[in-house]
Amino acid sequence: MKKLTFALVSLLLGTSLLAAWPLESPPAHAVQETKPSPPPSAPPTEPATDIAAPTLQAAVERFMKQLALQPGFEPWQQASWTSYPLGPGMRGWVIIVSAGGSEAGYLVLHAGEADTYRLTEYGKGAYPLFSLQTLHRSLVQLELIEYPHQAERLYFGPLQALWKITVQKADRIWYIDAKTGEEMPFAGDAKLPKSKPAHAPNSTNTDAKHTIRESGQTEPAEPYARLPWVQNKSGKPLPFDDLKQLIAQGSKPVFAAELYEGSVTVPLPVAGFQVWSSGDRFVQFRQDDDRFLPYEALQRLGSFYPEPTVSPLPYIEKLPA
Repeated sequence: MKKLTFALVSLLLGTSLLAAWPLESPPAHAVQETKPSPPPSAPPTEPATDIAAPTLQAAVERFMKQLALQPGFEPWQQASWTSYPLGPGMRGWVIIVSAGGSEAGYLVLHAGEADTYRLTEYGKGAYPLFSLQTLHRSLVQLELIEYPHQAERLYFGPLQALWKITVQKADRIWYIDAKTGEEMPFAGDAKLPKSKPAHAPNSTNTDAKHTIRESGQTEPAEPYARLPWVQNKSGKPLPFDDLKQLIAQGSKPVFAAELYEGSVTVPLPVAGFQVWSSGDRFVQFRQDDDRFLPYEALQRLGSFYPEPTVSPLPYIEKLPA
């Protein structure tokens, strides 16, 4: 990286994080997030957002109530949340869920027709999508935190969510995965999806009136313990019923996605599934913590690699000498 030169950095901005400014925050009657004063080393936070339409607030709370009934989502029963827009023209929001003063998961919602909000993806755990905490750690590791910079959310769909980091007077742009905080191996926009969708990159029919009617879980594999996805062997489209059967049998399939024109391969161990009353099917993956992605969208992004079946060695009777 070429040397970055800036004037009066500490006087102008210090080490503050200039993330994209949110458009919304909950009204007084909404669930409010209680945020303790951060220690000096903690990253700055964005202000909460104003809910322009009360239906968004109602949709978020309805989704959270439904998910709080599921195993592992119990902290959501007493959780608060903050929403941030995904960018101009996207008509979408990332909802950061907090419980006990810590991040506890996320939802991605997009506006549908007739004032409805569709569920695009969701997850639970301490590493939500578009976490400001994760972004701060990444900027520290990349040695960018001390320079004036701006962070913009880019959401092209499941598994294609990025922070775009623009540093003042730099001769390049940084792209950081919005879930893991890893730097992407490209510095320009040539590898990005060619255009943002006019509305939601939404592949689901699930809105706030729907419920979860079926679920299953399995212990996820270690994706780097076996590497057929590296050699692109045995990967195939996997019918959802077959995936459910593998999960029921305790098998450990891995899904590998080819992203950004093949420049990034992401292996994700399958940890379960959830089926909503809308008919939408979400596959549960382990990526730092648990992330639920729509099955239909996955079909366009990569392949499943079932756990190989190992045949037992034949029994050989030992003959007397």
